[in-house]
Amino acid sequence: MKKGYKAEWEVKKILFEKYPPGSILKVAIGGTVDFCVLGKRGKIKKFVEVKKTNKKNWYPGNHDFSQFQRLLALHKQFKIPIEYWIKIKGKWKIFDIQEMRRFFNKNETI
Repeated sequence: MKKGYKAEWEVKKILFEKYPPGSILKVAIGGTVDFCVLGKRGKIKKFVEVKKTNKKNWYPGNHDFSQFQRLLALHKQFKIPIEYWIKIKGKWKIFDIQEMRRFFNKNETI
């Protein structure tokens, strides 16, 4: 099983409970977005990026920072909401792209 697949599978199940199954797409845009949620008439409702933690904290690395930069540019250009779903201490926490900015600016752990 590839690294992070279990976390993606859990998020997929949650998304299927909230949205019609046909509106959830598994995608990879430049090594970033995990899921795309479509709204009415096929309009992109939001992108979801899934992260898993090591033990109790998420330690963003250089790869995570480059992903964040690409997602932020995508968000600014097309005004598409982007959510980070991070499993911390067994519970999913959902952050929008603006909330994630502070973690990358300070190099803190979540």
